[in-house]
Amino acid sequence: MSPPATWLLTGIPRSGSSLACRLAGELPDVVALSEPMPRSQFAGVTKPSDACGRIEDFAVDTWRLVERERRAPSLHVGGRLDDNVVVERSQTGLRRRQVQHGEIRIDKPLTEGFTLLIKHNALFAALLPHLATSFPCVALVRNPLVALASWQTVDLPVNRGSIPAGEQFDHGLRDALDGKSDVLARQTVILNWFFAQYRDNLPPERILRYEDLVSSGGGTLFHVLGHAGTPSQPLASRNDHAVYRQVDIRGLLAALVDAGGAWTRFYSRADCEAAAQRLPGGTA
Repeated sequence: MSPPATWLLTGIPRSGSSLACRLAGELPDVVALSEPMPRSQFAGVTKPSDACGRIEDFAVDTWRLVERERRAPSLHVGGRLDDNVVVERSQTGLRRRQVQHGEIRIDKPLTEGFTLLIKHNALFAALLPHLATSFPCVALVRNPLVALASWQTVDLPVNRGSIPAGEQFDHGLRDALDGKSDVLARQTVILNWFFAQYRDNLPPERILRYEDLVSSGGGTLFHVLGHAGTPSQPLASRNDHAVYRQVDIRGLLAALVDAGGAWTRFYSRADCEAAAQRLPGGTA
């Protein structure tokens, strides 16, 4: 059984889920953890029900650990949550993650009914049909063209057309990817899968757009978590980041529009074309 007031946060890779996790962790009486469960914890697990059981046990144990000792496992940068989780460029030309797994200290006051929020992107997305019946869940999405552009620049499995946790627990996704050899085609399958998982398993008010999160200064997230009165924060969109200058934006747009899919429930073709105009190199 999950502990009281435990939220699960998921998001499309590079959708602002780390930003949302950091913002949640700054709320009073909220403890937010970023990817605290290493993949090794699910080695050999194939049944979604077994994986969900491990997540529920972890949530209970971690909630109690925080309650007793004010510490918890999490990805962190220098002992703190950080939404800037990739360095600008590595020797490979791709941006690499700069976070490490360890423990963070919780040094703010907590009541007996504090809220625990746990973020995992692909893991929770893959298990969402089961998890959403046990936990309140919230998901982050982002303009699909910008998400695809970001995937081209990072040293993560999605850059290579793979999403390991999703493939481990969703055989339909795994089979769909097995039928694709082209990396971009695989990426559009993954992108559509994330959007479809959220569309099919969460109410619309629990699916937050990155663009709205930023423009509201975190307000859309604060509202969902029951902190609607929290002052907004000054946030800047990174949808037109200069790192996308070397990306074939027009090629991505053509592939995205041609593939179609669940993303059209959240963003229009016009939204993607407008993003292409704003992205560096997108007007060529």
